[in-house]
Amino acid sequence: MQNRKQNMTINTNKQKGFTLIELIIVIVILGILAVTAAPKFLDLQGDAQGATIEGVAGAMNGVTSIIYGKAIISGVHKTAGAAGVGVDTNGDGTKNVLTAFGYPTAAAGILASLEIDVSATGDFTAAVIDSQYVVSAKGSVAPAVGKIVAGNGTTGDDDDGCYVAYKEAANATTPPVVTINTDEC
Repeated sequence: MQNRKQNMTINTNKQKGFTLIELIIVIVILGILAVTAAPKFLDLQGDAQGATIEGVAGAMNGVTSIIYGKAIISGVHKTAGAAGVGVDTNGDGTKNVLTAFGYPTAAAGILASLEIDVSATGDFTAAVIDSQYVVSAKGSVAPAVGKIVAGNGTTGDDDDGCYVAYKEAANATTPPVVTINTDEC
């Protein structure tokens, strides 16, 4: 009996824990997981900029439809863009959004209809390039003249960027064109 008590005492006093090899294996596995998962999380800023540019494009598409509806009501949907041709969006009696064939013009019209000052936010820059209103994400280079194209999914081309461009309607039967390029966001 006494031997049994001694054996029990000896067995219960054993230390439990990880060996050095087990700890090294766990550290190596965690390192491999970190290396494979890190690139997925490091490019979140580019994804956010691309999503924001797509959001601006959606806002442009939505506002052009609203302005066109107001232009139809005002009877200016078949009138070419000229000084004083536009719609009143805030009900004060002035034509605060200039239009061409019922859609906002590329320079002042689309900006007024979006009611934002793109440069004031600091997240975007805006310019008129090739008669198109171009909104670029912060840190992205605006497209060069003749290089406004929709993104093709490949980077490294000389027509890449992180921008959305608005080209006003050319005539009464052709609506405006919104071009999105998020190849280098």
